[in-house]
Amino acid sequence: MRGLFSASLTNALAQPSLYLFMGFVILVVLSLYACYIDRDWRLEKSGWVIYLGAVSAWEEWVFRLAIPYYLDGRGVDLLIAALAVNFVFAGIHFFTLRWRWQWCVAAFLFGMMLSRQMDQHFDLLLVMGIHWVFTFINTPRLPGRARRGG
Repeated sequence: MRGLFSASLTNALAQPSLYLFMGFVILVVLSLYACYIDRDWRLEKSGWVIYLGAVSAWEEWVFRLAIPYYLDGRGVDLLIAALAVNFVFAGIHFFTLRWRWQWCVAAFLFGMMLSRQMDQHFDLLLVMGIHWVFTFINTPRLPGRARRGG
């Protein structure tokens, strides 16, 4: 599994300044947008953006790399593994976040798109970045916060 993880970072290791720059750009743009939507700035807004990036990174490692490629190595077709992990991915969103089933279907389809990206490019940081942006778009405010900075 360690070799698989290293291989998924090949592009980033070949061009570290590009990946660091793009990560920084995503962080800044999402943080600025978080401030813009409430018309104020607080450090916790950038903390929220970083938190969403960390959650996205963990989910992508688990659901796009670790589990599907582990199953693939055990003889399960990669498409079947992707379908299974994305079904679990959507189910977790349903049960832990209490999403409506329609949003869970969207999470399943989005997960399948990310699985395809992972299969095509085998670039874990690419799918992490995509997930980070979409997770932020879905939840730009800290939980329990009113529209105006509450």
